[in-house]
Amino acid sequence: MGKIKGKKGLALILSAVFMVAVVLSGCSGNKEAASEDSKPAATDSPAKQEATETASASPEEKEATIRITAQVFTPTDEKTPTENTPIPRVALDKIIEDYQKQHPKIKVEIVKAPTSSREEYLTWMTTQIAAGEAPDIAWTSDSLQGFVEKEWLLPLDSYLGQDNPFGDQNVTWIDSFTNPELFRKFPNGSYYSVPIVQAAGSATTFYYNIDIFKQLNLSVPQTWQQLLDALKKAKEAGYIAAIPVVENKGPTLWQMGAQVSIPLTTNLLGDFNYTGAKSAVELKGDEYIRAIKKGIVSMDRPEFREIWRLYKEWAQMWPDGWATQDMMPLWREGKVAVREGGMWELQQELSDTKRQFKWGVFPMPAVGSDSSKYAVDLPKSKGFQKNTSSMFDLGIVKPTVEKKGTTEAAIRFLQYLTTAKVNEYMVNEVPQGLPTVKGAATLPLFDAIKESESPVYPEINIPMNVWINSEARDTIGRNAAMWIQNKLPDDKFFANVEKALTEGADKSIKEQKLDTSKW
Repeated sequence: MGKIKGKKGLALILSAVFMVAVVLSGCSGNKEAASEDSKPAATDSPAKQEATETASASPEEKEATIRITAQVFTPTDEKTPTENTPIPRVALDKIIEDYQKQHPKIKVEIVKAPTSSREEYLTWMTTQIAAGEAPDIAWTSDSLQGFVEKEWLLPLDSYLGQDNPFGDQNVTWIDSFTNPELFRKFPNGSYYSVPIVQAAGSATTFYYNIDIFKQLNLSVPQTWQQLLDALKKAKEAGYIAAIPVVENKGPTLWQMGAQVSIPLTTNLLGDFNYTGAKSAVELKGDEYIRAIKKGIVSMDRPEFREIWRLYKEWAQMWPDGWATQDMMPLWREGKVAVREGGMWELQQELSDTKRQFKWGVFPMPAVGSDSSKYAVDLPKSKGFQKNTSSMFDLGIVKPTVEKKGTTEAAIRFLQYLTTAKVNEYMVNEVPQGLPTVKGAATLPLFDAIKESESPVYPEINIPMNVWINSEARDTIGRNAAMWIQNKLPDDKFFANVEKALTEGADKSIKEQKLDTSKW
C-alpha cells in the first residue's frame, strides 16, 4: 500500500473525551472498567505497518469515477479534535488518497447521505436512484431485503468466489473474512452485500446509568427476567425505567431477532432445518420462507405468542409518549435507568463531556427458563462469539454501475476496503465493533467483552424475523406499536402479524422464483 499519513491513533483522540466510566458489554454490576484503562491503544496507519495487500494499477484499467456513501465512516469536516468534533474521522479520506495514488485512473468521491433515520436514508436512496444519481457503493442499511427486492444491489456471488486481488491470492474473497456466516444469504441463494463491521458481543445493546444502579443496589442483568426485575425496581423508585429506540413511531423490535426469540424456538429446529444443514453457511437461505408456509413459524403456536408476550413486558417499562416524544434529553439528564441503543452510538456517548453521571453498556440478555417454560437456558462462554450477521454492510448499486459502466471499478475498491490493514484502519477509527477481515486487529476498548461470558446462540436458529421484507416489517411495526399501548386486542394483533408474514413469504416466492417442490 501507499502512504497514509497523519493518524497517531485513537488513544490520543479519545483521551480528551473518555472522562466517564464505561463498563462494556458483559461486565458484572460491580466490575467497572476505568476510563484510562479502557482507552484504545495507538493504531498506526496501514502505511506504517508491513502490508502485503498491493495491487498495482492494471494497464487495462479504465478511467472511472466511483462514488461511495459510508454513513458512520464519512469523514468529518473538522480534521482535528474540537469541542464540536471531539473525535474527528479522517480514515476514509486517507484510504481514498492512498488508493488513488496506486490507481491514478480511478477517482473516488464520498457522498454524504442522511444519517438521522432509516426512513430518511431510504427516501434519499429512492430519490437518488430515480434521478440516476445514486452512489456506486452504498450502505445497505438494515433494509437489505428491501434493497434486493427493488433490484438496487448487484449480486456478488461470482466475485466472492474469486480471490481478492489486494489480499491473499490463495483464498477466495469470501474466505478472507473471519467467517462466511457474516454474509447474508438470500432465499435465492445469492449474496448482495459485503460485511465491514461485526459486533463485539452484540450490535444492539443497553446503555445504563451506573449511578442509578448503584443507588438501588442493582446488578447488571444476566437474563431477560433479571432485566425486567431491575427495571421494575427503577420504576418504583421514581426513575424512568427504560426508553426505546423509535422507528417511524414504532418499536425497533430488535430483541425479536435473537434475545427474546431464539431460546423459545430451539425445539422447532428439526422441522425448520429441512435440508439437514450442519452449519449456517450450509443453509439454502429459503428456510424461513418455508417455515412460514409450513406453519413452523406461526402466531398460532404458543412459542411465538410467548415471544411477543415477553417483548410486551419489556415495552411496559417505557414511559408514556415514547412513540412521539424525544426521550434522549431525559437520558442525558440522568433520569433514565436503561436506554435501548446500538454499539454504533458508542462514539456519540464517549463524545459527551458534559455528562454528570457514570454510564455503562451491557448486552441485551437472553430469555431463560426463569422467564418462560418454553425457553431453554443457552450455554455461555468467554470471548467474542461467532457472529452470524454483520453490523454494517456495503453493496454495489446495480442501476448506477450498469449505467456508468463502473462495475469493475466499484468491485475493486470494495475489495480494497476489505483487506486486513484497510478494514482494520477504517473500522477502528469509529469505536463500535470489530473488523470483519481475518488478520485485522481489534481495539483494546473491547477487551472487557472478550473477557466476559455471554450467551452462545445456536448457529442454526429461528428468530422472530419481522424483517422478511419491508412491507411486513412496516405492517408488523405499526401493529406492535398499537398492541403495546393496548390499542389492539391480542387476537387481532396475532392475526395481523400472521397475515403480514404470509404475504411477505408469498411475495418472496414469486419475486425470487423460489423452487418449493422440495419443501
